[in-house]
Amino acid sequence: MFTARFNHATECNEMVGGKALNLIKMSKLGMPVPDGFVITSVAFSHFLEKNQLDIKSESIQTEVMEAVIPDDLVRDVLTVFQELRKRYPAVAVRSSSGAEDLEGASFAGQYETYLNVKTEEDFLGKVKSCWASCFENRVQQYTENIFEGSDSISMGIVVQGQIYSDISGVIFSQDPVTYNPECILINASYGLGEAVVSGLVTPDTYLVSRDGTKIERAKGSKEMKIISDSSGTMEVATNRTERNAYCLSDKLIHTLIEMTLKVENYYNHPVDLEFGIHDQQVYLLQARPITTEVKKKESVPEARKGYLLERKDEDEFWFLLDTFFPNPISPLFTSIVTQPFYEGMAMAVDALKEPTGYTNMKAHNGYYYGKQTFFETDPNQLLAEQEKLMEEMYPRMRDRMYEIIYDQLIPIYRYLDGERAQAFTVDKVKKGLVELEAFYKDVYFWHFMIVFPSNHINRKLETIYLKATGDAPLHELYQSLAGVMNKSLESDRLLWELSLKVKAEPSLMKVFMESEEGSLLQNLNTIGRGKDFLNRVESFVSVYGYRSTKSHDFIEDTWIENHEHVLQIIKNLILNEHDFDKEFESAVTARKQMYQKIINGIKDPNDLEAFEEQYKLALDAAVITDDHHFYIDAMFDAKVRLYLLKVSELLVQQQVLDDKEDIWFVYKDEILAALDEPHSLMEVVKERKKQYEIQGKIKAPSYFGKPSEKERNFVEMVFGSLEEDKENTGNVMKGIAASGGISEGPVRVISSMQEASKFQKGDILVCKNTTPVWTTFFQDAEAIVTDTGGMLSHSAIIAREYQIPAVLGTKVGTERLHDGDWVIVDGNTGTVTMIG
Repeated sequence: MFTARFNHATECNEMVGGKALNLIKMSKLGMPVPDGFVITSVAFSHFLEKNQLDIKSESIQTEVMEAVIPDDLVRDVLTVFQELRKRYPAVAVRSSSGAEDLEGASFAGQYETYLNVKTEEDFLGKVKSCWASCFENRVQQYTENIFEGSDSISMGIVVQGQIYSDISGVIFSQDPVTYNPECILINASYGLGEAVVSGLVTPDTYLVSRDGTKIERAKGSKEMKIISDSSGTMEVATNRTERNAYCLSDKLIHTLIEMTLKVENYYNHPVDLEFGIHDQQVYLLQARPITTEVKKKESVPEARKGYLLERKDEDEFWFLLDTFFPNPISPLFTSIVTQPFYEGMAMAVDALKEPTGYTNMKAHNGYYYGKQTFFETDPNQLLAEQEKLMEEMYPRMRDRMYEIIYDQLIPIYRYLDGERAQAFTVDKVKKGLVELEAFYKDVYFWHFMIVFPSNHINRKLETIYLKATGDAPLHELYQSLAGVMNKSLESDRLLWELSLKVKAEPSLMKVFMESEEGSLLQNLNTIGRGKDFLNRVESFVSVYGYRSTKSHDFIEDTWIENHEHVLQIIKNLILNEHDFDKEFESAVTARKQMYQKIINGIKDPNDLEAFEEQYKLALDAAVITDDHHFYIDAMFDAKVRLYLLKVSELLVQQQVLDDKEDIWFVYKDEILAALDEPHSLMEVVKERKKQYEIQGKIKAPSYFGKPSEKERNFVEMVFGSLEEDKENTGNVMKGIAASGGISEGPVRVISSMQEASKFQKGDILVCKNTTPVWTTFFQDAEAIVTDTGGMLSHSAIIAREYQIPAVLGTKVGTERLHDGDWVIVDGNTGTVTMIG
């Protein structure tokens, strides 16, 4: 038996292969599976025997493609092919191995798929290509792992009527990130499904409750789609309307959920489906059990309950901390930093009599959530005590910060450097991981002992300003505090000076202008002047290089490790003719002019005196936001990253991990267990990397539980709005007016420093949030729009320094705006208008 139609095929894996077996089952179940047939493994064996092919031959793939399909086999397969073609415009031809799509074998996609096959000649050629594909090295290795010691190959071929999908995608009946059985995950985009399955596009993501009543959406960029053409398939760019819209309606989502639950009920197991939609009709294209380990939601290990959100926590009010942590957090950072972070904050809150209490923190689905813990002490009493403390600190706020940094924190950093220089043993690592948590608790105690008084001095200035001016725009007040040298600007100026040295030396300019991205370091090392220049870069990095391309995590490399980051910034400065001194002088002038405008507008002498007195204190403390980030948030995480890489070297030596960078995807308790009894964590790492990638695409819920009025008011005062502004319209978004001015230009959505090369001078920077290493964008940007952040965030401060309009905290900027959209950014009113 060479062929078998879906509705009549024997459900035998060895005969038809895993993929075909699942389609046969679904077809008999009455699911909307496009009709088709299977070329069985008997046909493959017959082909090999008639051509006397040895499957162990080193040239077997070539021999398969050159061999002739026997006449009896040709007659059989062409008969059913012609019957199928009468009902479909084309067919899809897919290999279906006995080792594929089986429970316990999760390596789907190892074999071949061919779409839009129309002619008999093309069809027979694709059949041989599928047979040849089972001899690919990756496939043979996989098959040997599944069927150890087997000398035979079981290979069927699925031939299925082609659906010209308008929309396609994949479904997981259990959220593959959290293993939450109550959520179904759908990824969908336009065109044929290969674009989604192969990762060629960023699809829309839908996280749906099993009853379909709750749908969380995250819009993907859906950059292109694969469509059928006369000779197969082709890739075409999607238009702006397609990119700006969600591709699935609620009605289609509910249809997909209904189909998914029926399939899952049949298998009695979580399932992974591929679907296509044509003219609003849903088709099931593939189905297979989810073969990764199925975990129960309420299985948070005891060691992680202090920093991972449990199901019971979700009944309380926890709010998303995306202002400070806009992107997913790695497992290792979560397990080392979370508890010391909020414990250090609690100690500082107690020491400073902060009446609002402290923020407890836990991670959910890779994102940090906070729950405010308020003190029972009378707030008015705490306010009075705090005011007295602050009055004593105000006159020397900046000096106090540097004393804390040099006396309390730098010794910890030096200790870590010294430890890193020594050999790492199991006992040393176990001791070091305990020390890291203790260090983080100390560091964040001092961090908040610096930050809280700085915030207080600004809040008091705001109060005086609003009373004295009659509620004038706050961004004007903070513009009057710009144009003050800080560590970010100091770093920028030194980079600019390095760019001037390049421009003054023709041989250096030639290398910078002609080198491809990522090759500057290598190319500079080939010339004498280049080596001298790299010595200068090394001197710069030794002081200013302890910063990562991603703040508040260990997962991205630092400037100290990879000088290419610095060289690319220098190249951008050259290309865009940036003049730091001119820009900074302009910012200083603007600050003085704005200050003069404010005091000219204050009519009451008492208000003027109070404002001038508080303004001087706040201006002296204006460096604190950026300088504390440089020395604490960035530098300590960078030092710890370098330390943990040495830990990872030991784990690689013990074959616990395969690569040093894998350590970020395991929790601290897993490392300790592997040190006590070495065992591989590679499968864990592999799955966590998948989770991390999906987490970056999913829009995290703004909060859990139901906030009281007190809780909502506090969160929105400190962290910004919980939801998108209700006054938003189809072409207008509202946010915080953080830096004045009006600009228009094309949107460029940036998710990380790795995308710096696609940003052009004059673009509107749209992102979740920024960190100090993003300053190069501000030098070139026409304006900035962020999802998160407030008046005192880094984005706001640097936008004011570079005198560009900024609208922050839109909540939906990166979701609604796409590359190339033309917008007007009004930093005076906090609005973003889409005009094309």
